Amino acid sequence: MQFQTVAYTEKDGILHIKLNRPEKRNAVNQQLISDVQQCFAEVATQPGVQVVLLSGEGKGFSAGTDLTSFQAGGDNQDLRRFVRRFQSMFNEIELLEKPVIALIHNFCYGAALELAAACDLRICTPDATFNIPEVNMGMVPDGGGSQRLPRIIGVGRAKELILTGKTINAQTADKWGLVNEIVNLEDLEKTGIAWANEIMRNGMVSVGLAKRNVDMTYNMAISDALECAGLAQSVAFSDPSFLKRIEQRFLEKVKGKKP
Repeated sequence: MQFQTVAYTEKDGILHIKLNRPEKRNAVNQQLISDVQQCFAEVATQPGVQVVLLSGEGKGFSAGTDLTSFQAGGDNQDLRRFVRRFQSMFNEIELLEKPVIALIHNFCYGAALELAAACDLRICTPDATFNIPEVNMGMVPDGGGSQRLPRIIGVGRAKELILTGKTINAQTADKWGLVNEIVNLEDLEKTGIAWANEIMRNGMVSVGLAKRNVDMTYNMAISDALECAGLAQSVAFSDPSFLKRIEQRFLEKVKGKKP
């Protein structure tokens, strides 16, 4: 399968997906929306893929929405239909029952920040900068920035970014909890691979269930959220690999006690 604006490779259970419009600073146009959604829906779901690394080709992660590819005005219902298609790209990442790690270098603006927010973990370089400037242009964030950012960095910090349109650097993003780690550019991909390998040492069915359980129950009442956790646990226990992992851990423990 080939895409016009996305490149991907798969190795050792890790799917590397790259936004691939470097001549446009990986700006998000309608083709990229379609390609990212399809790549996550059809390629990332393949059995051999266990973790996804999402990055950008060229000088930066992504400069956000390619405004030259969209036309303002028009029918309100047409716009809302487009917004729903736009949102489905981010939803596909969030709904994937596999961890997705964003590898961010240089600029991560607007829709790109919303894309990163839909991922589970974020690693960036020291030169990375972040903003969500829609209000500067008389628009509002509609790709999940108003919903996912508050979950990641808190309501106050999310409003600070959204209502001012300000740009923050990597160090501030780290302090706010927007990113999980800052590494040099030459270490960005190998750090992502190291994180992926650490995750893949665990039971991948349980990893996927844990991811979805966190996302689904964040705003639930505690009683409902705990019920969902119990349901997820019942699925994890029924997975054939569960007993094998328990037996393996038991044998390792027994061997470790031998003189």
